[in-house]
Amino acid sequence: MSDMGTTSIEDSERQARAWLVHLTSGTATREDAEAFRRWCLSDEGHAEAFARTRRMWEDLGPAIARHDRPERSERVPPRHGVRMGRRMFLATAVGAAIAALFVGRHGMDLGVGGGDASRVRTAVGEQRRLEVVPGVTVEMNTATDIGLRGSGEAVTGMRLRGGEAVVRVDASRKAPFVVEIADARVVSVPGSSVAVRCIDSESAVTCLDGEAILSVGSTKTRVKPAQQVAFDDGGVAAAVAVNTDTALAWRNRVLIYDNQPLADVVADINRYRPGRIVITDRTLGERRVHARFTLDQMADVATLIEDAYGAHATHLPGGWVLLS
Repeated sequence: MSDMGTTSIEDSERQARAWLVHLTSGTATREDAEAFRRWCLSDEGHAEAFARTRRMWEDLGPAIARHDRPERSERVPPRHGVRMGRRMFLATAVGAAIAALFVGRHGMDLGVGGGDASRVRTAVGEQRRLEVVPGVTVEMNTATDIGLRGSGEAVTGMRLRGGEAVVRVDASRKAPFVVEIADARVVSVPGSSVAVRCIDSESAVTCLDGEAILSVGSTKTRVKPAQQVAFDDGGVAAAVAVNTDTALAWRNRVLIYDNQPLADVVADINRYRPGRIVITDRTLGERRVHARFTLDQMADVATLIEDAYGAHATHLPGGWVLLS
């Protein structure tokens, strides 16, 4: 569903209804969530129209539930099939559509998928640790996809297709281990631990121990402990100092945010839970956040944000939550 413009109150109301129907249809994607967020923020009338539509949607729930549940005194003859309430119907439809979408994108096997023994993936919210070759251990975070590279029977490296992972190379290993990210190569020397990340076309390398060499085109950058180098299609940024305990807290099943915009925090949290949390209010999204969540709190994180920042949350089927 693409971005929508607006020319009148009637148009805003119509577009708001269309967005609500689409978001509860079970076919909404991550791109749709971003398009919806931009639509809400592009015009105050859009957000107001959607708020009215959302309230109407919420108010209809009890009324339809009463309609679906006849009074005890009424004797309604049995009908063929089962009549589902509004929310149950939407939840079932959305759940099935999301499941189909997930299987279509990732395959049924959430570990080694597609019959390719060299490809390893984690599902949303899943973390995994494995020894890809003697002397090389990889810790995979949520929604991460890697492919092993080698020569003959020997594994010499891997490609990070998406997500993030920590690669530890034992000091006893004689050869370095190469990680490919987009058009870049990261060479981890024996005795090093390196975190690699590739999310939304933005990549980064963080060194924990030892050192790593990042090669992007003809540019080579030496990454030392507690340093991070980010890069994308626009080039390579300068190395910056980072607190690795904070940046890689996910290894302990914790997420730590220090003075970050709520919009960025929500975007990161969305990687750990099914569905999407969408902020529809610009001011709310710009609020700075100091927070610490455990991965066990992901099911309730929208409610925690709602309580902490006075936001209003609308919970839709399929794990979608609108914050305003």
